[in-house]
Amino acid sequence: MYLVAVYLAQKLMVKYHMFLTQYSLSELMDLELPPIHEQKRLCFRPSRHFVHHTYELINYEVFGNELRKPKILVQSHRRKYWGMCSGHTYRTITGSFCTIDMMDKWFCMQWFVTTLAHEMVHQYQWDILGPERQDDGKDWLMSHGPSFHAFKTDLVEHDIPLKTAHSQRRWFKYQDLFKS
Repeated sequence: MYLVAVYLAQKLMVKYHMFLTQYSLSELMDLELPPIHEQKRLCFRPSRHFVHHTYELINYEVFGNELRKPKILVQSHRRKYWGMCSGHTYRTITGSFCTIDMMDKWFCMQWFVTTLAHEMVHQYQWDILGPERQDDGKDWLMSHGPSFHAFKTDLVEHDIPLKTAHSQRRWFKYQDLFKS
């Protein structure tokens, strides 16, 4: 009986994630937030399909499809950070120089999208700006400096704040990613 319940829950979750993929980036960010008591249980768990669809959506709407999809890992043992982009000096199988690690449990879908967009800006710094910097005799760079904040206005157009960190306490107080 337990396995049937687990199977049905997974089928329901797949249908929910497939439902979410019909939205544009701005529409995803404007969806209603779950109640706070649900958010505190880290209720949003993105499927592999949703992660890749969201990556493609951000790449298309914000970066003009300039980025090559890196290896994206969604792992449960990521507790020190929500997401991390790791740069390499060699191309991976996907053609990118990066891998993106994301946590598997989130307060809400909007927090996940915001974090993925943040990591994609780092990927842009590494994959696109890195070789340009190398040609100029400089080191590759992945930071929260001017090249990072250059994407702030592009992301705000889609209701995605570009921040270096979010405060969980302020999130639960204001329920606004721009204030957290």
